Amino acid sequence: MAPSRITELATRIAAHTTKLNDYFAAHNLPTPSFGVDGPLDTLVPKEEIEVEAARVAIIDDTQELRRLVLGPREYLMSYTHDELISQQAITRFRLAHSFPVGKEASFADIAAATGLKEINVRQIIRHSIVKDIFAEPRPGIVSHNAVSRLLAEDEVIHDWVAASTDDLWQAASQTCNALQRYPGSEEANETLFSQFPDRARRFGNAMRSFTEGTGFELSHIVDNFPWGGLENGTVVELGGSQGFACFAIARKFPSLSFVVQDLEPVVIAAKERVPVDLADRVKFMAHDFFVEQPVRGADVYFFRWILHNWSDKYCIKILRSLIPALKPGAKIVLNDNVLPKPGVMSKWQEDRLRSMDLTMTEIQNSHDRELDDWAKVFELADHRFEFQGGKQPAGANLWLLVAEWKG
Repeated sequence: MAPSRITELATRIAAHTTKLNDYFAAHNLPTPSFGVDGPLDTLVPKEEIEVEAARVAIIDDTQELRRLVLGPREYLMSYTHDELISQQAITRFRLAHSFPVGKEASFADIAAATGLKEINVRQIIRHSIVKDIFAEPRPGIVSHNAVSRLLAEDEVIHDWVAASTDDLWQAASQTCNALQRYPGSEEANETLFSQFPDRARRFGNAMRSFTEGTGFELSHIVDNFPWGGLENGTVVELGGSQGFACFAIARKFPSLSFVVQDLEPVVIAAKERVPVDLADRVKFMAHDFFVEQPVRGADVYFFRWILHNWSDKYCIKILRSLIPALKPGAKIVLNDNVLPKPGVMSKWQEDRLRSMDLTMTEIQNSHDRELDDWAKVFELADHRFEFQGGKQPAGANLWLLVAEWKG
């Protein structure tokens, strides 16, 4: 008799776990643990393709095994509306900061530090412990584990959880209402998220947990486009913020010049942080990319993780604003998300991309795009844009997409 699906999954999980554990042992690395001194990241570099594939397979297979063992009814009922309450409370009331890492605290101690009632602290902490945040070594006594330690020590991760639970969770609950209220809308201000502009700082900091994380390294941009073939050319980065991408490219390709554009308050702050060795080749300019591009005749106009924030209507407007400045042969280079065809990657990885796609609708009335969708955006902007496709560098989360202006 053929093995059942659950035993097949269990066998695969065991084999992949052995491969992962052998890698840790061979490289003298700690094994995964939520103990307070446990590793705070996966420890498997993206370039270790076979080991990373084993790690991803474990995630996929354990999730499928869990669903099968639950069965359809309990699986559907496992999605509860209170899933994120304890994480929201931990960040809003800064529970992870209420006592030092390496120390212990009672529920009463945490209540006194946060202003919450002791009964609410007990509810929140014990709910979070079920989710592997905090530990309770003795009844009523709380200590940090690796997860709560990360929240206490890494403000970027703390802001990510806070933005997810205090801002995005609330906006997500209203997404269907917004779709019903504004049918067919492509306007960024016709979402429920747009009512909370004062939270922009925290959201921006939360996004750093993506852009500074594994798979977003600037080396993927530097090493996977033929910058060296531009021959003393000029690169304009739109929405370039602090200019980090251009700094990285400039250091490897010393013949190139760069203009980093963003809104005036961003540019004023960024100008003060230009590395001395790049000050003569990387300039900053205040510019709104919805209006006509002032830098004419550049070789590349570069957008890093910008256009996925905007609906097709506004992507088209952004691209059309470039046209008066474009010379024949100029390249539009995007470093952005590309949605996969269903089933071509692990369910865990695809789930993350599908979730981001919905998040863009939730907060910006935008959406992520498949490769054909990107081609369509350029065609709708102007038929003289020739979309040349793109590639996802090994180990990268974002693609490099290229279109050429034919004039």
